[in-house]
Amino acid sequence: MKKRHLFWIIPSVLIVFIFLTALIGNLTSPIPSKRLVKKNKNKKIVTEKELTEDLDYLKYYLTYSYCGYPELVKAGFDIDALIADIKKDCDKDKHGTTYDSNLVRSAVMKRVLEHHCIDDNHFSVCGQSKLPNSLYFSDIYVKPEQTDSGTKYVVVKNERENLPEKIVKKLGKYIPADIQPGQIFTGPESMLYEWFDGSEKIYRIGTLTRQNINNIHIMIDGKSVVAPVISNSYLDQAGKMQGMRETKDTLYISLVNFMFNYSSSVINEDEFQTLCNNARDKSKGKKQIIIDLRSNGGGQLYRGAMLYSYLFYNNHETLSDDLVSYIAKITDEGEHIFMCPQYGKSYLYYYFKGIPNRIKALKFRKKAKERETNFTRYYKKIDKAFGRQIFFASLGELFVPTSKPIQYKMADTKLTELPPPDFSGDIYVLTDKYSASCSEYSIAILNTLAQGTDIKIHHIGENTRGAIFYIDPGTFVMPNSGAWFTLPTGRNFTDAFNHPNFHGEGYGWFPEYWVTHYNLLNTLNNLIDDPELTDALQGLEKWQLQ
Repeated sequence: MKKRHLFWIIPSVLIVFIFLTALIGNLTSPIPSKRLVKKNKNKKIVTEKELTEDLDYLKYYLTYSYCGYPELVKAGFDIDALIADIKKDCDKDKHGTTYDSNLVRSAVMKRVLEHHCIDDNHFSVCGQSKLPNSLYFSDIYVKPEQTDSGTKYVVVKNERENLPEKIVKKLGKYIPADIQPGQIFTGPESMLYEWFDGSEKIYRIGTLTRQNINNIHIMIDGKSVVAPVISNSYLDQAGKMQGMRETKDTLYISLVNFMFNYSSSVINEDEFQTLCNNARDKSKGKKQIIIDLRSNGGGQLYRGAMLYSYLFYNNHETLSDDLVSYIAKITDEGEHIFMCPQYGKSYLYYYFKGIPNRIKALKFRKKAKERETNFTRYYKKIDKAFGRQIFFASLGELFVPTSKPIQYKMADTKLTELPPPDFSGDIYVLTDKYSASCSEYSIAILNTLAQGTDIKIHHIGENTRGAIFYIDPGTFVMPNSGAWFTLPTGRNFTDAFNHPNFHGEGYGWFPEYWVTHYNLLNTLNNLIDDPELTDALQGLEKWQLQ
């Protein structure tokens, strides 16, 4: 046999062997096989048989495709009771032997959310998820005073914020609480949220809840008083500024998300590289940096690590992949993932399905190399190692589902510790209840980078979404009614969030100062000595930069 023949014979034999192994594993796997629905029929009317098929898929998806299922069961979830409740709701509106698809979807959405009993902020059904834990602010502010009998909280003002006109119209009729300065707040301290009002810290009374509320009861002088409350709204990505503004002493960076690719409608890979270069240059000599992550839903962790490396090491004209990789490893090293039982089958399915496309891509590898950025180079490094790890783990999953956790293997680096940072100053991170995933990892990265340095990290705004531990969400569709789910397929465990200000899945990071969108610029002005800041960030306090 000629040596050149080995070039294709050996890989072909290996591929056939792996394929046969996967096939045998699929046939002998204790996980039942069910073809995933990629395009539903979305019928207006479904029959009894079709409804039964949809509910079978619902049970299959939750049991085998959802990494949170074991936690659900431990918390008291009963899949059969869920199915029975959905069927009961559908039967109420049954037309002879058929069902209206809209009513089926409504029943599925209502009942699944009702039965879902764990905190998982990557889970949704028909696009709906549980409301986030939001802080509802009242208009009551108190100041602590020390007395012989302990600390008492004296009301200093009952005053509505200066809200934008469109927000005032949306809120409707305003009835202020009958609470006067000088009265004493006698409720629980858990309702007091730290607020910075000029020269001193005070507290604003509020409550953290998932319910959508307009009023709360506040204990004043031992009596319950009803007070109106408001909560922050989502900042529309189309309106939130993506980019930078600056004064002589301050650099402001606003990011909509961390998902920058060539097809992005917001910012692509090349533009993100330009943003990082500009951030490095503009941060030199600055006393403070403001990073606006409000309503930033996250994306690739490496992109956050890349941006922050350009800020901390801004005297480096070029930053090595080693340094950026090391920063990314700060939070992910030691991270483990548990796959859902169906994860391995899905991974192998897409792996084999993608072989023809990967072969075709070889023709364009030269052009692809020319377009490479720091991110794509880094991704290539980890993709091979991590891909091999997931591939063989997926084969194992066919025979022994959820047999053991997989440890993420980040790209190896030559660095053993971080060099001293070039930047010296304060960093202010702005978040709201919609800041999630990579935005939350950002706070972990920044806190870790600042350890042992003169850099101080300040977190202002609201608690983040708390969407950390359930990861890799996928879309799963019921074949007839069109009901669909977003289900995390992996569950990770990491020590990156062992920090007193992080309160877990569903609650996220708690800020140093709780602030609404409407008082944000005022708070920054009170904390930062920069007379140019108001003009540079005009519009931030009213709603968002225009």
